[in-house]
Amino acid sequence: MYLHKVLENDVINLQKKILVYIIDDVKELTNDSSKLAYHINREQIGLQEISIFDKEMNLVANNFDMKNSKKSDRKYNKESLEKYFKKVLESQNDETLDDKKHSLLIRPIMKNNKIVAYIASSYKSAVDDKMVAINQTFLYVLFVIIFTVFIISIFIIIFSLKLLHPLELLIEGIKKISAGDLSFSIKNVSNDEIGVVVDAFNDMTQKRKLIEDELEEMAIRDGLTGLYNHKFFNTLLEKEVARDDRYHNTVALLLIDIDHFKKVNDTYGHRAGDTILRALSQRLVRRARTTDHVCRYGGEEIAVILIETNITEAQSIAEELRILIEKEPFVIEDGQYISITVSIGVSVYNEEAKDASMMVSNADNALYRAKENGRNLVCVFEKKI
Repeated sequence: MYLHKVLENDVINLQKKILVYIIDDVKELTNDSSKLAYHINREQIGLQEISIFDKEMNLVANNFDMKNSKKSDRKYNKESLEKYFKKVLESQNDETLDDKKHSLLIRPIMKNNKIVAYIASSYKSAVDDKMVAINQTFLYVLFVIIFTVFIISIFIIIFSLKLLHPLELLIEGIKKISAGDLSFSIKNVSNDEIGVVVDAFNDMTQKRKLIEDELEEMAIRDGLTGLYNHKFFNTLLEKEVARDDRYHNTVALLLIDIDHFKKVNDTYGHRAGDTILRALSQRLVRRARTTDHVCRYGGEEIAVILIETNITEAQSIAEELRILIEKEPFVIEDGQYISITVSIGVSVYNEEAKDASMMVSNADNALYRAKENGRNLVCVFEKKI
């Protein structure tokens, strides 16, 4: 209401300024917008356009140049202004908002208590100006917020790819190592501190795997000869027996014992005995096939598991080994040559040996018989009748 009152006073003051033209003949203002513009202070609060209409509601003056205006522009078109003015006046509403978001303030010009003309002022409310400014500020702030969120999102994605993802892989790797899986390694795609940590993790994992592989190998190997130890021999034999059950492949077992080994130790010393055991083991490994397993059974006894080998083939292989050992003497540390012989017991997985333990027992019985019969012999297990 206060703004409306201020604008109304402005229009009244304008009436006084232009009244000198209307007293004699209001139509003197027709098409003379320059005179009207001279008397109208357009710097007044919110005023946009001033128009003068005669009492018949015909436009006689305007503070804008109508001669150079486009006919399509309602604001500067004479006929449209007159039509719009009549519509507003007939509505008996002092202030009406037009489609340009401007308010229209209409007041009559009186002479001798008679209406001789009308003055219409189109203005844009200061409140509207403030709302426009607020809207512009809001849009600017909204844009800044959206842009900031966008930039932050990019940084979060980069941060996730550069830091969080490698950390997640490290955590996954630690969990797998804790579960015993040492085959896990992290692909390093960074050269920063995270990349250094990833490289250190992979290096640690590889070294630990090597250590565990060595420990595992030590657990299944005999320290003196390097052959599989007695415990792993049992595991291998049971595994091959199970394979025989599944695929019907014959498994044979040789138990080899050095004849008079105690005499060798007593005569040449235990170091010489160890040297002979190591050399004998290497000779048997070189002669064995890649599918066979050579193991230290205990003391001076060595076991050889022959894969896919029947009783006849096993006996033939055992005889070849016996002759090879007998004909090639062993050299001990002081350069002496020592000739030794071996006794060999042979058994196979069949009706007489229905599991791994029976195979060992049968081979041991055959070995005992070879020693009883004079040593340096190969004996095959035979079922007693």
